[in-house]
Amino acid sequence: MSKSKPASMLIFTYLICFTLQLISPLFSGYGTVYAAPELPEVAADSYLLADLKTGRVFMSKDINTPQVPASLTKIMTLFIAFDEIAQGNLSFDDEVSISEDAWRIGGSKMFLLVGTKAKVSELIQGITVASGNDACVALAEHISGSVTSFVDRMNRQAQLLGLTNTHFVDPHGLSDENKISAWDLFNLVNAYITRYPEALQFHALKEFTYTPPGENPITQFNRNRLLWSYPGVYGLKTGFTSRAGFNLVALAERDGFSTIAIIFGSARGKSIDEGERERTVLATSMLDYLYKNFSYVQVAEPNANIGKVRVWKGKGKWVEGIAPSGLGANVEKGKEDSLSYELIFDKELEAPVHRGMKIGEAVFTCDGEEVGRMDLIAKDEVPRGNIFRVIWDSIARSILKALGKA
Repeated sequence: MSKSKPASMLIFTYLICFTLQLISPLFSGYGTVYAAPELPEVAADSYLLADLKTGRVFMSKDINTPQVPASLTKIMTLFIAFDEIAQGNLSFDDEVSISEDAWRIGGSKMFLLVGTKAKVSELIQGITVASGNDACVALAEHISGSVTSFVDRMNRQAQLLGLTNTHFVDPHGLSDENKISAWDLFNLVNAYITRYPEALQFHALKEFTYTPPGENPITQFNRNRLLWSYPGVYGLKTGFTSRAGFNLVALAERDGFSTIAIIFGSARGKSIDEGERERTVLATSMLDYLYKNFSYVQVAEPNANIGKVRVWKGKGKWVEGIAPSGLGANVEKGKEDSLSYELIFDKELEAPVHRGMKIGEAVFTCDGEEVGRMDLIAKDEVPRGNIFRVIWDSIARSILKALGKA
């Protein structure tokens, strides 16, 4: 008995060690394929990092708390300007008279001269590149007759877009009474670049030269340093006041992966050069985190037919659904084969259906977890049918509902 005890203990010890060796990777992380990536530290009052196509949020802080936007206010000013162009009320070649109020405004300028005229295209570049407050006043007066009327329109547009934590008091952002949350800003930017993609060419400009009548050319450079330092960045806007700190909306795309990074209230109290450098470093760390740890998986090409949807009371019975930016979502690297999606169409779709109207959505999941949604829109118009079609479809739908088939 005394000799068998050590032998049994030896065997028992060996089994314990062998078992621990097998299961230790589960606890130590060694060999784990899908270890959660470590989030970068972002020293800012509020921030948001999201996928532009599906709206998936990867990291955020206080995204529903109103912040001081500073020159990010100008995104709404540009939204309205491009809306006017889309409606045919304004063109890039239109000449805008420069008032004394526009000339006198403080802060960043494109250096417009009172009594002169500038083209709308020049004013837009003056806003996107030089962040010209004078250009904002000139555009506001030209579009709405006065700055006050233009600001009223800015706030009406905010309501139409469902921006519940937003309020504007000027078209340029000089006042710290302007307010917008990171989530509202995400939705504003998304609507802006979706409706008016032609605006992006102006935001991607690294420099702009304006020559006031009778004066020497003035060249100014974009304050968004990421346009030079980060491959794939193509916009969108920076902002700064002493109270707001250093703000930024950065747009980037790599291999179909479209990203938005929003920063409010960074580097407060720093010099302009130090603040811009710190803001750039923070945005770089956010974008690096995303592109190093996640991949975009495309399942359908842009504008490909996704599926047909029944249209009730229409001249036609069906409308094709498409995804303008393509169908796809982002997953952690290594999980690309685990992405799946479900198409959910509006079963109560009635004519008239307008081209570009939302008629459903794609819901993406990975390992049972939702990782994003994408709108599906109508490819074509389906006008209202005649009275006989309306009556027939009303009867047919009532019967199908009674039978539990609609």
